[in-house]
Amino acid sequence: MVEILEYVIVFAVTALLSGFSVLVVQGSLPVLRQTQNGAEFDELTGAATSADLEGTSTVVMPLSDASIGCSQGIMTFSSGALNYTSQVGFACSFAYSGVTCLCKLVFSRNSDVLGLQVEN
Repeated sequence: MVEILEYVIVFAVTALLSGFSVLVVQGSLPVLRQTQNGAEFDELTGAATSADLEGTSTVVMPLSDASIGCSQGIMTFSSGALNYTSQVGFACSFAYSGVTCLCKLVFSRNSDVLGLQVEN
């Protein structure tokens, strides 16, 4: 009888720990996705700022159904349901939507306006 009780206790503890682990992992995935998209946006704005200062800048990153745009000094980036916006402080003019690739993003300044070319 004691052995059966021990098995039941061990099984219950194992099941609770497994369930808790699944909940922790499922809760972490959206946070990781937000962090990754935020880092991608930071990389884009950094490359755009570098191109504004130096004339050109290139970034290679994987994108999946992403939209990148910049108009009137405001850069936008969306991937999935997450949207990011930042005022970049310089004139820019470009818009891409539905970008899915391992992309080479080439920012370049022409005259006083920053542009973007997306290459696969």
